[in-house]
Amino acid sequence: MTDEKRKPRMLEKRIHGLYDDLPGSERALADLILEFPGDLLVYSATELSERGGVSKAAVTRFVQRLGYQDYREMQREVREAQEAGEPIYLNTGLLGSTVDRARLQQHLERDVANLRQTLEAVNPDDLREVVRRCLAARRVWVLGFRNSYFFAAYIRRQLIQVRSDVTLVPAAGQVLMEDLGSMTPEDLMIAVGLRRRTPTLGRAMQIVRDLGVPIAYITDRVAVTTPKLATWTFPCQVRGVSLFDSYVGVMSLANYLCTEIVSAAGERGREQLNRIEDLMGLMGEIDPSN
Repeated sequence: MTDEKRKPRMLEKRIHGLYDDLPGSERALADLILEFPGDLLVYSATELSERGGVSKAAVTRFVQRLGYQDYREMQREVREAQEAGEPIYLNTGLLGSTVDRARLQQHLERDVANLRQTLEAVNPDDLREVVRRCLAARRVWVLGFRNSYFFAAYIRRQLIQVRSDVTLVPAAGQVLMEDLGSMTPEDLMIAVGLRRRTPTLGRAMQIVRDLGVPIAYITDRVAVTTPKLATWTFPCQVRGVSLFDSYVGVMSLANYLCTEIVSAAGERGREQLNRIEDLMGLMGEIDPSN
């Protein structure tokens, strides 16, 4: 491999490109890797040969046939894919196929670790400044794409309890820059960008920053370029035990941020909240008996 940027799922593409011409022993390895490519980081070349029921020499031939210098280079590509959050590389055959107490415990321990690592990384001074700016801003914009959109929507839902002019973007079916056309430096953007980010996120953050608008950015710990565009960055640990990322740390951080904003809003926030509750009562939007 060269030092050029790794292309997504290159290992799979190489295997599929050669699959029909592989000898039987190497085809067994191909099937094993295609099912759970993330397991390559767990097994040595010797252990992989034992799992596939082939010789270690067959593993060496297979690796070289794919164009890698050695097994470690192939592992490095898988590690980079996992760090990028590519789901197929996060999946693993090590968990087995049935739910049991051990698997639940593993899931719990991973979530607890994610929660602790996320909150321990929070800079309290940055958080206090975001709280202050959120209440002082002319308007708050909350931005998110793909999975991040759900957390952006949650933040917006909480903030409208204590202040007006909180806008979730992008709006469904709309062009993002039309939504942001009235943005000024007196505003604040809260952006959520969890891994497997779209190119649009970075471009939007660049434009917003160039407009002089401060950005509070909730992201993961492997983000590289987008944190440079933010005024304050809050990196979250999102590592899961298998295919899906764990977002307990993201949700807890978002909840804590909104809680601090509500607390700092004081009497003004309580007036807004009371008005909303009165209007909801008039509309009958909440069923207290349900």
